[in-house]
Amino acid sequence: MQVHHPDTEEVVKSPRRSAWKLHHTSQEIDQSPSKKELGYKKFDWKEAADYDEDKSKKDAASEDQGTTSLLKFFLFVACVGSSMFGMDQALLSSVALFAPEALHLSSNEWSWISSGATLGATFGAIVAVPFNWLVGRKKVLMLSSLLYITGVVMATAAKSFIVLLLGRVIMGIGMGTEAMTIPIYISEVVPKSHRGAHLNIFNSLYNLGVLFGDVVDAIFIHVHPGSWRYMIGSGAIGPILQLACVFFFPESPRWLLKNGRKEDAQKAWLSFRRPTPISEQEYNEMVERVEEEMHENTSSWIVWKEIFTKPRIRATFMIGLLVSLAQQWNGATALGYYEPTIFTELGLDTFQAVYVTVPIGFWMLLWTIPPYFLLDKLGRRKTLLFTFPIFIIGLIISGTTILQHSPKKKAIGFFVGLALYYIGYEQGISPLAWALNGEIYELHVRNIGMAWGASTLLGSAFVSTYTFSRQVAAMSLPGVFGLYAALSTIFWILLFFFLPETGNVTLEGVRDRFEGGLLQIAKRNWKSIQPQNHKDASLTLPGIQR
Repeated sequence: MQVHHPDTEEVVKSPRRSAWKLHHTSQEIDQSPSKKELGYKKFDWKEAADYDEDKSKKDAASEDQGTTSLLKFFLFVACVGSSMFGMDQALLSSVALFAPEALHLSSNEWSWISSGATLGATFGAIVAVPFNWLVGRKKVLMLSSLLYITGVVMATAAKSFIVLLLGRVIMGIGMGTEAMTIPIYISEVVPKSHRGAHLNIFNSLYNLGVLFGDVVDAIFIHVHPGSWRYMIGSGAIGPILQLACVFFFPESPRWLLKNGRKEDAQKAWLSFRRPTPISEQEYNEMVERVEEEMHENTSSWIVWKEIFTKPRIRATFMIGLLVSLAQQWNGATALGYYEPTIFTELGLDTFQAVYVTVPIGFWMLLWTIPPYFLLDKLGRRKTLLFTFPIFIIGLIISGTTILQHSPKKKAIGFFVGLALYYIGYEQGISPLAWALNGEIYELHVRNIGMAWGASTLLGSAFVSTYTFSRQVAAMSLPGVFGLYAALSTIFWILLFFFLPETGNVTLEGVRDRFEGGLLQIAKRNWKSIQPQNHKDASLTLPGIQR
């Protein structure tokens, strides 16, 4: 890697670059695109409009990451899509109290309606792979917004089961393409030391959407006739806002470099990151990694072969699968879509069941704040392992107190357990499933990897939501909570052994944490908790070896 500072021509060699040369012939190296062609050496920081030499020195001293106002605005707008997920969940949970009766839907038909969005999202995450590869992140976000708006309009106007279901599925396709794209887009432009915190914005705005949806439900619940149509229709606010704002953002610099548009990549980077030594270094590392990827044989056959045969790459896909399953098979999405219905079974009337979701939504949003500090300071692995037991205990408390005969004790115990559940869930696996899937895959398999993680997560959301009423019928509500607690315990143990720490390293450096595959990761994790036998250095004289 060559790091060109504004006032010096000193060059720092990268071990990875040297290693790359060892595995390629001199002819391959001579025929390869140079750094100059990729925009590596021509990244002239002095020509940046807002460059100031004295300010740059101060920034270097304070380790300035070079974050611009546009990047901050982009992070908010890009993640508005996440609020659509949360808002839909909150809206439909209350719609479930009115729409089935209005449209004469059976329990089985409503299972399809409640899970229709996640079914479409699963398909959307898969089809987003070629779209991300061909047209880039920005256009995919615009397309997802249009699909979402179309689906909401259809669902709002629906007068039959088929139209309502089609609207939900089309809306879900927009959800899935967005879920596939946003974490990649964010991870490709934010500073590496704050990548976990920035990726947590996706989770925070999901819960902000839940809170907004709960408030909308509380507002429209007394509007008759057709209160549920107003609830569903309000879901178009987020995608309309996102569609209007995405026009003003540049494309991902990584995608532009990969497609040979070096000047556009430099401009895009400077839009997101000010020219400081740290941001320059991260840009150069990105260019170097893209250069390596362009020289490797990345045909479809080779890519798929590497996924199955390279232990390092295969391990990333297994971890992506594991965290995606763990995020959904604790009941999060299923409980969200059926919350008011569950509350009515605890003894609340329809209006109380809707109103109580508002403080619950606020409680969920509140516990998305700590991850902004935990994910990058404490690390992904420790955060996940510490928070799992919290929400497992919450599931056990909620499930067991349902068995109480006293309605008051039943309600109090259930809500205490639910509060504890969200403390653990919102700080751990909820944000980390998206964050990890956005950062663990190597560049040449990243589109496939993110589709794998997102489709697994959303597919699990579909299955758990669609089968929830059947689970309750077969095992009772306490039995379902016990099932989720047991599954979460299994996931906790697996993650303890196989999840490496991926925080505070570049996206290119993350791959080194997966070196050797799952078995080597498990050995390193196990070794890290073993007591170390330290020799007493004070008893060793200089020059004398024990």
